[in-house]
Amino acid sequence: MKPAVYDKIIQENSYENMKIKKNGFVGIRVDINSPLSVDHFEGKDYKSVVKSPRMNVCAETIIRITKMGYVPIIFAHQGRVTKDGPDDTCISLKSHADLLDGMLYNINVHFQDDPILSLTEYDFIGFAPGDAIVLENTRTEKLSNGDFMESNLKNGRKELNKAFDSILDYYIVDAFPTSHRETTTMAPTFDTTPVLFGPEFINEYNEISKIRSRLYSSKPIMFGFGGAKFDKLGNMKKILERKNVIAFFGGIPAQLLIRASGLSLGKANNEFLDCKEINVAKELLQVMENGAACYLPIDFTVKIGESGRTIRTLSVSDVKKYKDGIILDVGDHTINYFINDIILSYLSTPIGPLINSLNGKIDYDWSFILAGPFGKIDEYGLNTLPFMARLLKKDLHITILGGDSAAYMRTSGFGDAIDLILSGGAALSFLADSKIKCIDKNPTFQKYFNK
Repeated sequence: MKPAVYDKIIQENSYENMKIKKNGFVGIRVDINSPLSVDHFEGKDYKSVVKSPRMNVCAETIIRITKMGYVPIIFAHQGRVTKDGPDDTCISLKSHADLLDGMLYNINVHFQDDPILSLTEYDFIGFAPGDAIVLENTRTEKLSNGDFMESNLKNGRKELNKAFDSILDYYIVDAFPTSHRETTTMAPTFDTTPVLFGPEFINEYNEISKIRSRLYSSKPIMFGFGGAKFDKLGNMKKILERKNVIAFFGGIPAQLLIRASGLSLGKANNEFLDCKEINVAKELLQVMENGAACYLPIDFTVKIGESGRTIRTLSVSDVKKYKDGIILDVGDHTINYFINDIILSYLSTPIGPLINSLNGKIDYDWSFILAGPFGKIDEYGLNTLPFMARLLKKDLHITILGGDSAAYMRTSGFGDAIDLILSGGAALSFLADSKIKCIDKNPTFQKYFNK
């Protein structure tokens, strides 16, 4: 029932419904959290953002809103805030603003470096359509009591409303990748300013809804779980309960599952994994016994020694022989195993004729979750690109969900050959739980759930 409620909420609160123009300013919450470039000079580190596909998405939204006659005011984050404060990836959004200014030739992008909550209508005098304004990093913004604005929802909403309700005509949430988070700028409340949903949010929601429909049908759907994060294992449980799912694993999920089964992966890897989500991985193993058809790697690419100059392909049983070996990715034999013995095997078995042909492509859904099929796109993902290249030769419908992999595939030269690329953890959360937290927890939309 809830997806139908989301359909109604998003449709009735689309940015396309904007008609009122009082001040001409529209706040837009986007996701431009991007990789960083770090330069070292005279003992100091100088960080700047690297252009990513999320910057392109933001630029397209700015153009749309500008063409509607409004001035966009961009709310965005960079990095994470922990209990100890902002981490090393939290930086000013000035470099983001500079990048956008270079990308948008007919729009002047300005950076407002004053604290967000200190701004008043006087700070926006003189701006007109053709201008866009990027505010400072929302993750580093503090409230008057010293708490971080994003994490203190009650006071954050109150102070954001006080600062911007009289300035904005509308506030648009256009960051679907972070819609699984309940933060001040993702779930704001205002006295008079309507909260709407932007073009990218709507597009990604519609696409992930199609995948969800397939997942909860009897049609086969295949997932490749990988990446370097631990906070998505709980979401995997719901997906792996489905008997129409075929799943194979790389990255940290594969290592955790192998470790949870009782096998050793060598001293260094064991110490790294044992303090992570081992208990969740054990629960996943139990789910996998009665749910999806699941497959684990048979070998790994391993970096050995302090210098890391020795890289070997080792079977799962041989990894434990090297105390200082660090797993980088699945191995070459695993790639062949996944493609030949799993993927092509399923397509040639009796299940194959049930898969319809559409426009010359095999109508078979593939979803690569988290940071890539088997690892991050760096030394910890040595086999990601070769694996994708071999898959693309099979004329399959391929969907990529995740941060690093989504960014990389768009710039790898293969992006146009992939049917759908979505970024961020919200897509996986929606598949697993059918929830969009920034909507569920926003009092603005509670009237839809109460009906």
